[in-house]
Amino acid sequence: MFNPPPSLSILDIHAPRQDALNNHYVRVVHVNGVHHIALVTCPCHGAEAIHADLMYCRLVPTTFTRYQTLFSVAVLDDFRISNLECKASAYQYFQKLRRLTYPMTPSRTPNLYQELLRLSRAWRWLKKIKWAGYGHETVDFNQPTPGELANFCPACPQSSINLPSNWKEDPNEWVYKRMFVADGNFKADHIRQKNKSEVWLSEGGGMMSKVVDYERFLESAVERRTKAPCSNQFRAIELAMLGSKACDVTGVVAVACARHGFFAPNGIANLFRGEQQKNVDWVLLQALKQTNVDPTQGAMLIYDIACQYFIHLQDRIGHLLPEKLSLDRAIGLFHVHGHKEECFFRFATSFIPGAAVTAGEILETLWSSLNAITPTVRTATLANRAETIDDHATDSNHKKMLNIVSTLCTRYAQASAMAQTTREYFKKLSSAASMANQRQWRKEIRHAESRRLADPTAMDILRVQKHKQNDKSMPYTEGRDHTLVEEWVQMALDVEEKHRGHSEQDDKHLQQLSESLNAQFLVLQTLQQRVPGISGDFNQIIGDTEPLFDDLDEEDLMICELNTSATQLASSPIEQIHSMPLHMPSTSQSPNSLHRAMELILREQQAARLLNSLRETIADKSFQYSHVLRVAPRKTVRSRARSAVIQLNDRISHYCRVYSRCQLAMTRLGAEKGILSKFRVLSKKDVKSSTALLDPNKPGSSTLQLSWIWQVESNIEQGSTQALQEFERVHWLRARAQKQRWEEEVTLVGYEMQWTVRFFIHKQEDWERRRTMANDNQATGPAAYAARKAEMWGWMAQDANYSFIKANSVYITPFL
Repeated sequence: MFNPPPSLSILDIHAPRQDALNNHYVRVVHVNGVHHIALVTCPCHGAEAIHADLMYCRLVPTTFTRYQTLFSVAVLDDFRISNLECKASAYQYFQKLRRLTYPMTPSRTPNLYQELLRLSRAWRWLKKIKWAGYGHETVDFNQPTPGELANFCPACPQSSINLPSNWKEDPNEWVYKRMFVADGNFKADHIRQKNKSEVWLSEGGGMMSKVVDYERFLESAVERRTKAPCSNQFRAIELAMLGSKACDVTGVVAVACARHGFFAPNGIANLFRGEQQKNVDWVLLQALKQTNVDPTQGAMLIYDIACQYFIHLQDRIGHLLPEKLSLDRAIGLFHVHGHKEECFFRFATSFIPGAAVTAGEILETLWSSLNAITPTVRTATLANRAETIDDHATDSNHKKMLNIVSTLCTRYAQASAMAQTTREYFKKLSSAASMANQRQWRKEIRHAESRRLADPTAMDILRVQKHKQNDKSMPYTEGRDHTLVEEWVQMALDVEEKHRGHSEQDDKHLQQLSESLNAQFLVLQTLQQRVPGISGDFNQIIGDTEPLFDDLDEEDLMICELNTSATQLASSPIEQIHSMPLHMPSTSQSPNSLHRAMELILREQQAARLLNSLRETIADKSFQYSHVLRVAPRKTVRSRARSAVIQLNDRISHYCRVYSRCQLAMTRLGAEKGILSKFRVLSKKDVKSSTALLDPNKPGSSTLQLSWIWQVESNIEQGSTQALQEFERVHWLRARAQKQRWEEEVTLVGYEMQWTVRFFIHKQEDWERRRTMANDNQATGPAAYAARKAEMWGWMAQDANYSFIKANSVYITPFL
């Protein structure tokens, strides 16, 4: 292939101005490069129709008078797709075309970058007004109404679009509440340009707000700075206020639907001095107006700093909000963990009735995609920048709409499974708490939820309440007369707890324990001789297990070292204790079924008692961390708290060792499967302190589930300690909230399936109306296009309806 020398231009080599028939040559830009081709025009319709003839031939001229450069429709569509999917700028794309034209000397290809930049904007605008139906309506396409060229969520409830006529009579009125999320993006800044000339093609018609209306609002808006009611320093906003002086725009702020991540029409606006309240006020008002929010629906705004933003909201824009609109507030589940604990309970979506399972952080995922294109328009004109951001936001909505059916089907399957899991967990947790406590807790949380909007502090009931430490042990008494066999087995169990359970290192304590056990062993032997049916052959003792749970220091960040290992015990007294043989039906090969049955009954009572003691001690330990160590003002207080935790760890280790031997004994005694499934093998992870108390605002704490020991029904008649009751209350309330959110998710997704189909049907009917209008005007082209669009929306409605019927057995089709 011939390449021109560096000193010559392509147009100077083998590039005649016209062919043999005097047809002028033009440059045609196609997906495979820049071409030099003779243009043959038809004089039948006159010179004025050449432009229309070129468009019919799928060629778009760069001017309306002298045709020298033409772009094919294919290359304009290819550039738009490359820009949307690959985030390629116009400069990068045209560099590719230059290399395709002359691979060895791409710089000699005519530089048509400006032509591509200008024509791509016009082409994007033409496609938008065509998709909006401007070819069928007698309206001025130069003055679109706000948000008219944008698309929005098909699964959000929108009055007069995808809701039935009797939706206000639905008893599940909470499902119609609209949920929005707001957030700022400081990477979408813009450098101030010397050239102030701007050419707007569709200002305010899409996702970006109209500049004139926005600036007029900012001039009269009230900015009321408030002292943050939590410890969050909001550093991102403060740093954005100190943006570079070279930038006339420091970023953008946007509102999207919190459930599905669709940008709200007219819901994106520029930021000039950081993320101020008035910027968010504007996009919120536009979102409420342009997405067909009925005041009776109610709305919720999820915002990173909702605790501060909503303080003076009514004073700022109360007169601009729809009349009788109930506006709720929340903080996303990622950002709420950067706030104070109070904000977690008051504003986390996990505890808001009707919020379902909504994280409120979906805008972060949308920014990650948009941030790939905003650097390419930092130096563009503000009009071009706005149209580019608008196009990418609109395309994001379009792609989400194409995937909404599969998204809802997947979400419904996940929600159904999680609802069943959380119901079972809540049921087991409730079985371990008294009915009186549950009635009281339920009454308190319902009262708090009813007052939450007016007084967010009511939700502080979810916090752990301080209590007086209870260090008293709970002795076990049967409370009735014992038979001789029962008395013997019970005496043996009491001795076993002292015999095998302790791991203390104090020689004095061990000596006292040894003396006490020697006396008890003599009493036990005397009692054993009086029990009838014992052959006296206890020589074959079944081997025991190694000591377990000697080190429970899982919170090593707070306590450096807990020396509770049983392997370091003093040798002389402890060896004497462990060398004493203990004869019981479970530890020997006694064939007496009466004896084995009696021990099994008492072992069940012992296991229940030990689990109850474990729960109380773990609760006490958790409170030591949450209410003493974490807030200790002095080192001496922390030292005493650490000593208390060491003692509690010793008690937990003791209960764990005794329970493990008790569980092993029940297995040897042939306990039924139901008993062994209730009293399982204990592991270290089952006796960890609760993070719901240790750090209630820790990420993931709202979905915390306790181990099986907290789900075993307690048969102990003695009253629970304050620590245990508070422990149960906190986890019961969280389990209730978790269950309710997933049950709400199942219900809400079922409704969203119906709304999606109704949205597609609404679009189909809209295009059917345009087709009828075009046929009445004998406009065959617009009629054919409208018929194709109506068929497309109808097919989407049928496909969605079919998919939802398969995914949801209780789905009610709107086609009936």
